[in-house]
Amino acid sequence: MKNRSEVEVMASILRSASPNWQYKTTIMNTATISHSQLVRYLAIAVEKGLVEYSEVTGLYRTTEEGLRFLDKYMQLVRLLPAVPDLLDIPVRYHHRDGEEIEGEKQEPENIKQENSHVGITR
Repeated sequence: MKNRSEVEVMASILRSASPNWQYKTTIMNTATISHSQLVRYLAIAVEKGLVEYSEVTGLYRTTEEGLRFLDKYMQLVRLLPAVPDLLDIPVRYHHRDGEEIEGEKQEPENIKQENSHVGITR
């Protein structure tokens, strides 16, 4: 399994705790995360109002704000191409002296990388 971004992990947790109240173990297993990740991300989600915690039952549930987060996340996922698609986009490199090199996989120390499809240069 590939490493997921923080946003992907949070989205998995929010999906796992929606629409019904869930135990930590259920969220952890459904979201496929470790216990340490669960504790860290649930604390953030509760603090930010994305998940609510019931002190009476010890269960968690995604809030309306959390559902909005999931909706926006899914909109972004639909807009962006999958990672394998991004790997096929040619990458242009420029030496600091201006000479252009195309298609290198590794970024040498003395050049900057430009992703021409989005206009971003690192």
